[in-house]
Amino acid sequence: MGLMVIGPSVRSRLFRPSGALWAFPIVDRDMNAIRADSLRVIVLRDPLSWEQHPGAVTGLEWELLERFARKEKLPMKAVPAFHPDSALAMLQRGDGDVIAAQLCPDGPLRRFVAFTVPYRSVAPLRASLNTDALVRTTARSKRAPGVPDTLAISVWSPFHGLENAFDTSAHVVLVNDTALPEDLLVNVAMGLRRAALITDATGNLEGQQLPHIAFGPRLGRSVPLCFAVRRNSPLLLRALDAWLGAAAEKEARDALITSYNDGALTKGPVRVLRDLALGTDSISPFDSLFQVHADSSAYDWRLLAAVAFKESRFDTSVVSRAGAEGLMQMMPATSAALGVDTADGVDGHIGGATKYLAELDTLWRSTVPNKDQRLKFVLASYNAGPGHIKDAQRLAEKYGMDTHRWDGSVERALLLLSKPRYFDRPEVKNGYCRAYQTFWYVRDVVAAFGQFRKLHRPDPSGGAKK
Repeated sequence: MGLMVIGPSVRSRLFRPSGALWAFPIVDRDMNAIRADSLRVIVLRDPLSWEQHPGAVTGLEWELLERFARKEKLPMKAVPAFHPDSALAMLQRGDGDVIAAQLCPDGPLRRFVAFTVPYRSVAPLRASLNTDALVRTTARSKRAPGVPDTLAISVWSPFHGLENAFDTSAHVVLVNDTALPEDLLVNVAMGLRRAALITDATGNLEGQQLPHIAFGPRLGRSVPLCFAVRRNSPLLLRALDAWLGAAAEKEARDALITSYNDGALTKGPVRVLRDLALGTDSISPFDSLFQVHADSSAYDWRLLAAVAFKESRFDTSVVSRAGAEGLMQMMPATSAALGVDTADGVDGHIGGATKYLAELDTLWRSTVPNKDQRLKFVLASYNAGPGHIKDAQRLAEKYGMDTHRWDGSVERALLLLSKPRYFDRPEVKNGYCRAYQTFWYVRDVVAAFGQFRKLHRPDPSGGAKK
């Protein structure tokens, strides 16, 4: 069985009489007019095209065109589009001069615009929930023989309409006519869709930010990506092609593309921390201090040791880039609020961290009654601050997920807080969070705690602990 495509098609929309209006340019605007005004770039809202952050604008295609605009001494303006149809209309009537939307020159717009030479190539990937023992999901559950895998694809995808680009069979592609590529990926991340068809460029970019997504396998051949201009803008097209073809620019472009490929494609199960190198019966030089402070709190001393191991690897001299200090890596403001002074030494730092963990436990006790789940909310708050975790809880509620559960629920919503479209939402009060670090922090501390409990078990007679 070959690839099947189900859903509305941009190509069919453009051939309707209503689409014929935009088949040809209705303005005469080329480099001279652009120099007198500005280079207007019609953009797709996507991390690889154009993305607006507080105080900054990013996006691979936007940054590439910024280089072109600087070379030509052109002011540049972004004009966001919400559908390929509207992007074409905006181009033909002169609202924009270039479309930057990860366009394949063989795609549905090919009869209506002029494409530049390619600036890169991308391949199709499958994105699905990764194997994760904590929440018992699998990236590739078994299908009955002959039953095709179902993938969602955005109407913006460079592979939309290119069925021959796929070498695989047994895939049904469901075209979503309104969702952006990032929307579909987020839906997979939140468990609302089984799988999506994305580019390997997106997989490279998002692999680190969304560690619970499996990116792969590759599903077919690569296709080129280009910028699009009006067919009556030959001077602009010539200038763009000359710029893209310059050897020095190609070197700079490759470096910029590499900077956007900083994520790692995830493979296999979501990691857990295993087989810590513990060669003696002691966990650390500070075991006795952990035990003293645990005796005055509700926490197991081995949990305090696990936090210290994750935070500093038991190095009391560590200072993080953010300014967190010492064995338990507490921020100076938090330490001061807890009455911990730098002169208090390791004992004071462990005491302060124990007190802070207890305060966080009290904070979450009313909304997360399950003790094991609450511990993960506490650890996440220790790492990222409770404000970000409350934001994640609100996002989880918006997506209909269990706000009392960390595993597979609030932890997934937290990962959205690295994306401007989510951390800028009105229900998010604390802005951007380096969420993937907190995702791993919770898992690593819980895993280390499990290892430490295996090594040091309480003596049933009430004597010394092993």
